Amino acid sequence: MSWLFDLLASMLAAFYEIFPSFGFAIVLLTFIVMILLTPLTLKGTRSMIKMQHMQPEIKKLQNRYKHDRERMNKEMMAFYQANGINPMGGCIPLFAQMPVFLVLYNVLRGLTRRQSDVGEASGWVAGQIGSEQSLTVVPDSTSVFFPDYLSTDSQLFIDLSNKTEMIWLNFDLSRSAGYFGLSAQIIPYLILMLLVFVTSWYQQRQIRGRNNNQTINPQQQLIMKVMPFFLPIISYSLDAALVLYFVISNVYRIGQQAYITRTLYGSDKEKSPVVVPEPIEESDNKSKKTVSKKSSPKPQKTMEKQSNSTSAAKRNRTTAGKNRNDSYNSNEKKQSPKKRQRKRNEIDDGPIKGENKPPAAQKGGGRTTPSGTTNARGSQKKKKKKRK
Repeated sequence: MSWLFDLLASMLAAFYEIFPSFGFAIVLLTFIVMILLTPLTLKGTRSMIKMQHMQPEIKKLQNRYKHDRERMNKEMMAFYQANGINPMGGCIPLFAQMPVFLVLYNVLRGLTRRQSDVGEASGWVAGQIGSEQSLTVVPDSTSVFFPDYLSTDSQLFIDLSNKTEMIWLNFDLSRSAGYFGLSAQIIPYLILMLLVFVTSWYQQRQIRGRNNNQTINPQQQLIMKVMPFFLPIISYSLDAALVLYFVISNVYRIGQQAYITRTLYGSDKEKSPVVVPEPIEESDNKSKKTVSKKSSPKPQKTMEKQSNSTSAAKRNRTTAGKNRNDSYNSNEKKQSPKKRQRKRNEIDDGPIKGENKPPAAQKGGGRTTPSGTTNARGSQKKKKKKRK
């Protein structure tokens, strides 16, 4: 940050070499710094206007999801991304300007730094006591300037280091209004304080005038009302060089606000359309539905395969006998004519009906049993009779 101090101090010294006037060098440096920071101010104002234009939709989202903080934040971020809004877009340019103004303030304050007189009063008293003299009031001796941040070989540093007053328009810029009390010499300083109040009040009036149809944060309204009175109060104890800086910067901002009001505000200015994205959960559900639709034909295919397999099994069961007969007939066709004739003769000369039946069945009574089981059962019955 020291490079910024050196830069502004060297610019102030260069302006003084062109126009050897303390007040004019301060005025010129203030105007140059304000002009260089104007693009940042315009960028922040455009972002703020865009946020004001989107404010109704933002309010709707906040009211819709006021009971779900996490969901509201997600919807707000989606809305900002869809419309290309940076929530900090109006604050970043202001934050970037703050260091410059602080450095400028300290550089101007460093102009009025004087050579240290620490211990002068105590040394005066100690000398009188040591010489056994009566104590008297310390004489008011004003020290010469010893400017801070300026190069020692610059003309501004040389002139200030040989002077005890910084005269511009017949009043001392190194003194404050409080230094003179109620004497007549305070009048030029009161005029500067009055200019600070008038320029601050008119600037706030410009801002309020173009925001009549829009709701403003109550805290911001309070700041806008208090600021015109706050700056003159603190100006009472500040050096006139810093009060002159306040006046010049306020005058430039008045012209800047007039330009902004004429070019960026108004009902005839084009407004970018508001893009309202779909709710996050609904879009997720839609994607889930599409995925399920794509995956749903798969079970249908498996069901079709199962039904085809079952119908094929039924057909195979119903045609099993047919297939067996077909295979038998095909085997029979493959045999030679002699073998076929021999088989036919065996069938014709086969046993008489009922010849293969058991004796009881041949006589017309008793129960028929499968072949191969009569002997076993008969032997079992005989064994039981013998046991009896």
